[in-house]
Amino acid sequence: MHHRLIPSLWFSLFFIIPAVAEPTALRQLNPGLNVPAEPPAASLALVDAFPGLTFDAPTCIATPPAPTTQLFVCEKAGKIWLIPDVNAPSKVLFMDLGAVVNARTGLERFRTLDECGFCGLAFHPNYAVNRQFYVAYSPGLGAGSTPPLYQRLSRFTRHATNSNAANTTSESILFQLRDEQAQHQAGDLHFGPDGYLYMSIGDEGGQNDWGFNSQRIDKDFYSGILRMDVNKKPGNIEPNPHPNPADYPSNPPPDAVQRDNGIARYSIPADNPFIGATTFNGLPVATDYVRTEFWAVGLRNPWRISFDGTDLWVGDVGGARREEVNRVTKGGNYGWVYREGYIAGTWNNSVPPHAPPPAGFNPIDPLYAYEHGSGTFEGNAIIGGHVYRGPGVSSLIGKYLFADHLSGHLWSMNPDGSDVTRIAGEVGMSCFGKNPVNQETLIGDLDGDRVLKLSVTSTGGSFPATLSATGLFSNTTNLTPAPGLIPYAVNLPFWSDHAIKQRWFTLQDANSTVVWSKESPWTFPSGAIWVKHFDMEMQRGVSTSKKRIETRLLVKNTAGTYGVSYRWNSGGTDATLVVDQGESFTLNVTQDGNPVPQTWQIPSRAQCQACHTPQAGHALSFNTRQLNLENDILGHTGNQLLTLFGQGYFSNNPGSPNLLPRHLKPDEQNFPVEARVRSYLAVNCSYCHQADGTAPQWDGRPELTLSQTGLVNGAATNNGGNPANKLVVPGDTTHSIVLNRVALTNGFTRMPPLGSTVVDVANVALLTTWINGELSDRVTYDDWRRANFEPDGDPAGAPGEDPDGDGVTNHDEFLAATGPHDGASSLRPRLSLDPLKLSFPVPANRSFRVDVSQDLREWRPCDVPGNQGLPVAGGLVEFLLGPSAWRNFYRIEIKEN
Repeated sequence: MHHRLIPSLWFSLFFIIPAVAEPTALRQLNPGLNVPAEPPAASLALVDAFPGLTFDAPTCIATPPAPTTQLFVCEKAGKIWLIPDVNAPSKVLFMDLGAVVNARTGLERFRTLDECGFCGLAFHPNYAVNRQFYVAYSPGLGAGSTPPLYQRLSRFTRHATNSNAANTTSESILFQLRDEQAQHQAGDLHFGPDGYLYMSIGDEGGQNDWGFNSQRIDKDFYSGILRMDVNKKPGNIEPNPHPNPADYPSNPPPDAVQRDNGIARYSIPADNPFIGATTFNGLPVATDYVRTEFWAVGLRNPWRISFDGTDLWVGDVGGARREEVNRVTKGGNYGWVYREGYIAGTWNNSVPPHAPPPAGFNPIDPLYAYEHGSGTFEGNAIIGGHVYRGPGVSSLIGKYLFADHLSGHLWSMNPDGSDVTRIAGEVGMSCFGKNPVNQETLIGDLDGDRVLKLSVTSTGGSFPATLSATGLFSNTTNLTPAPGLIPYAVNLPFWSDHAIKQRWFTLQDANSTVVWSKESPWTFPSGAIWVKHFDMEMQRGVSTSKKRIETRLLVKNTAGTYGVSYRWNSGGTDATLVVDQGESFTLNVTQDGNPVPQTWQIPSRAQCQACHTPQAGHALSFNTRQLNLENDILGHTGNQLLTLFGQGYFSNNPGSPNLLPRHLKPDEQNFPVEARVRSYLAVNCSYCHQADGTAPQWDGRPELTLSQTGLVNGAATNNGGNPANKLVVPGDTTHSIVLNRVALTNGFTRMPPLGSTVVDVANVALLTTWINGELSDRVTYDDWRRANFEPDGDPAGAPGEDPDGDGVTNHDEFLAATGPHDGASSLRPRLSLDPLKLSFPVPANRSFRVDVSQDLREWRPCDVPGNQGLPVAGGLVEFLLGPSAWRNFYRIEIKEN
C-alpha cells in the first residue's frame, strides 16, 4: 500500500462522484389543495403603475407645470427618466447626471454611497418657457479614490430643440456644501405657491447630530428647510458669507454659495424668518453669518416634503426612537437634536455630548410621531408623502399619506394628526409623486425598481379564510399534513422569540422540480408552498404548556412570492386568515413562576417581502446549509438532501452530503466560536446584508471569508454618533454595533428590525464571547506578515513569495501556520493503518479538505464524513480516510474562513 501526501491550495480542481441513484419514486399530489397563486385581495393595494417600465432605485418623482402628461422618475445613480405621456407610458432617458459628472475633466465624481446620489428634482414654475429645472445631488470633489463629499444644488435647462432631453452642458451651481458624512442628505426640492424654491436638508449624518448642526443658524445650511429666490426678484437680499470662521479656525471649507463677480446666483426672500436675527434659542448668534436661507430648523433628515396649497408637509426620519410628521411653519424649530418626536432627544449621547438645551429653546411638537418597530403603526424610516387629491379613492381626499421604508406600511391621516389608518403596504417605498393627468398617488419602490400606484380592488372572499380551508392539512387539529405536504427540518432556526417551529413544503404538480445549488439560492418553480407553524411555551421550558400561535404560508408564483398568516383560535382547533396589515398581541408567558409577557407580531403581507427577497432566495431556510442533516421524511430515514433528490424533487444531483456545508448550532462546542457566530449571522442577517441585498453595507453570507464580509472594523451607516463605533471591533463589545443592535444596548435600535421583540440571550452571549475572545486573537495575513518580515512592507513578505525555497508560498505557510524562513517547517501529515487515518495540524478558524487521486492528475474529495470543509477549532485533526486502494495519493487543502 502506497500513500502520498501533497499539501495544496483550496482552489485545486476536483471531481465528485454522485453518491445517490437517479430519482425513481413517484411524487404524492394533493387534490384538495386550495392555496391560490395570487395573494388575497384588499380594498386598497399598491400595484405597478407602469407595467413593463423599470427604474433602478427610484428616489424622486416629479412633474413639470406643463405639459400635463409628463412624468419624471429619478434614480439614485443619477439617471432622470421621462415618461412623455402617462396615458401611453414609455420611458426616454432625459439625462444621465451621473455620467455627465463622471465624464468631466478634473477631480469630480458622482457619489452614491449610503444615502448619497440623486436626491431631488423640481421644475421652475415657468419651465414651459425658460426650460429651467433644479437638481440636488452628491458630488465628490477632490483627489483620491473617495474624494471629499459635497451636497450640491444646481440649475439645468432643457435642450433647446429636443424637449425630451436636458442640455447636459447647462449646469449652473447655486451652492455646494461640504459634507462630512454620507447620510441624512435629504435634498427634496419643491417650488412653493409663492414661487420660491424650498429644499430639505439633513443634519449632515452620524447619529445624534455629532456635528451639532441642528440647533445652529450661524454655521451651515444643515438640518432644516431652505427657502431661496432663484429669480432674484427686486427687494430680495444677498446670502450672507459662508463659512463662519469661528467654526473653522484652521481648515475652513470653501464658500458654499457660488457667485458670479461676487453676486450669488440666488437671493434670500426679504421675508425669510432669520434675516436680522441676533439670537437663537435665547443665545447670541454671529449676525454676519446667519444662514438666512433657513425657513425652518431642527429637522434630522427631512427626506421628503410636499406642498398642499400653502401647507408645507415634512416627513422627518428619526434617530433611535421616533419618526415624525410635521406641518412646517415659518421660523419653526422642530426640536432635533434636543427632541425626537414628543420626547427628549439624544443630544447627551453624542461623542462628545452636546450641552443641554438652553432656556430659550422652544420647539414645535410634530403633528404625529410613531415608535420604532414592526407593528401596524410602527417603523424605522419615514417617507414623507402628500395630501391626497386624486378622484379615485373618495375616502382619502384631503388626507395626508405617508409611509415607512422599512416596515412597509402606508398610512393616511387627517390634517390635524388624527385618525391614522394603515391603507396598504410595500417594503422599500422611497418617495411620493402624482400622476399629472389625474393627480392619483404614485410611490417609488426603491427595492422593487418600479413606480407603484394606489389601486382599489375587490374584497371578494376567494382566498381561504381558515387554515383548514387551504387543504394543507388532512387534520388541522392534529396538524396532520395532507398528501404531498412534506415535513422538513433545518440545522439552525431563525430566532423567533423562543417560539417552537415546524416546517413543511409542497410542489403542486408532478413535473416541477427545484434547481439545487451548493451555496447560491435554489431556484423554485411556481406553485411551491412553504408552511411554518409557531408554538409558544406559555411556561418557558415546560413543553406541555405549548400554545398554538400562528401558521405562515409562503407561496411562489410567477411574480415572486407572497406571504399570508393564520392566527390560531384559543382552542387550537383552527386558524383564521390575518388581515393585510398584520396583527399584534400580548402573550402572557411566565418563567420560573414570574410573568414575562411578550409582544407577538404577525407580519403584514408587505413585510413578508422585506425578508423573502429574490436575492435571498425567497424561501430563506430552504437551502443546502440548512437542509444538510439527517431526518425522517417521505418514509426515508437519512440525509434530507439525498431523500429529496431520490424522490424527484431536485432537477440536479447534490452529490454526497459528506462534501456539502451546513450551518452550526450555538452549542456545537467542537467547532470554533467564530464559525458558530458566522452561521448565526448568515441565518438571521444575511438575507438583507449581502452584496445584492437591501442592506449591502456588510455581507453575512457564510461562504465568504471573514475579511470579505466587511464586518471587522467596518464602518456603519449609523455609528450612533461616535466614530469609534464600528460594525464589529475586536475586544470591544461597547463599540461593536452588530452586537449592540442584537442586544438592544448602548442606545442602538433593533436588528433585525422585523420579526422579533425579545432579545436572543444565547446568541448575544455567543457574539460577546467571540468579540472578546477568538476575534481579539485572530491573526490576519497582514498581522502574520508583520510578525515574520521586517521592515514592514518587505517585498519578501508578499503572499506569492517563497523566501525559504521550500516550494510553499508565504500564503500557504500562513494557512498552515508554518515558518516562512525555515524550509524544514512544513505541514507534515502522518498516515496510520487499521483504520486508515490521516493526522495533521490545522490552525483555528481554518477549514480543510482531503482529496484522493490514483494518478496525480484527476483528484476528487474523499467521500467520507468530516470532509465538508467546516472550520475547525484548531489543533491535531485525525481524519478517517475509509477504505484504501493500491497506490492512492492524498492531498490536504486548507482554507481561511
